[in-house]
Amino acid sequence: MGIFCETSGPAPVKVLAVTGPTATGKTALAVKLAERFGGEIVSVDSRQVYRGLDIGSGKDIEEYGNIPYHLIDIADPAAEVYNLARFCADAFAAVKDIADRGRLPVLCGGTALYLLALLAGYRLPGTALPPRNSGMPRTRQAGGGEDSFSPPFPLDALVLGVYYPRAEVRERIRIRLDKRLEEGMLDEGKRLLASGVSLEKMEFFGLEYREMARFLAGKCTRREMRDVLLNRIRQFAKRQDIFFRKMEREGHVIHWLDRGDFGTAVRLTGSFLAGEALPPPDFRLTEIVNPSRPVPERRPS
Repeated sequence: MGIFCETSGPAPVKVLAVTGPTATGKTALAVKLAERFGGEIVSVDSRQVYRGLDIGSGKDIEEYGNIPYHLIDIADPAAEVYNLARFCADAFAAVKDIADRGRLPVLCGGTALYLLALLAGYRLPGTALPPRNSGMPRTRQAGGGEDSFSPPFPLDALVLGVYYPRAEVRERIRIRLDKRLEEGMLDEGKRLLASGVSLEKMEFFGLEYREMARFLAGKCTRREMRDVLLNRIRQFAKRQDIFFRKMEREGHVIHWLDRGDFGTAVRLTGSFLAGEALPPPDFRLTEIVNPSRPVPERRPS
């Protein structure tokens, strides 16, 4: 885990972050905001960095249109293990490049730990653990040595979260999974194997790729794979919800948008970029006792 680091010296860089549980339309909202405010997307996804992990990771490149994107297809899935320290270094470099060109960096993705590392300014002590099959001792990271990453500047972030009641998220996950299977997700798994990605490495990528590896190894039927995967993705969405609640309790302000309300997103982003004071969030996840119920009434402005 990282250590919070209060950076000083360089001026903060304004960024917009769009996050939320899986299957809630984060990419579509981030692209529309990037179009409106002259932005470029920085992907915050631990699997979309890998080339060839397309359908299973939900890259949806066609959604970006003419909007430039960063940190997608930058790692070899057969030969590399992309870690948090590398992500932080790459993300800060992309943010600086975008901001230096007068554009708005738009962080977009649901890998909550990666997002938190950027927002909280994690300093990562020690070097990354070697892969399990490397034969090298896997000594835990420890302080006192050279950091594997230290943030070069702070971020001034507006964080927007896409909210759907849990029952709707579960149904959106089902629809999306069946669509991905129809679009050839299993063929993608076969191509990865043919390109040199082992079954063990596919399992390492988790969720879709773990269950595809089981199917391709003959350990389950297609129907069993689909049903287990549906359940696991729904469990993952629940864990994301728990992580976002943890972020709120730790003081991170997330403006949740009911079903990705674009009008509210535009108003908040415009005020943020103009340096105006922002209203408090309409609601917090920590206030929602039953996530399957509609959102609470909006707070009076």
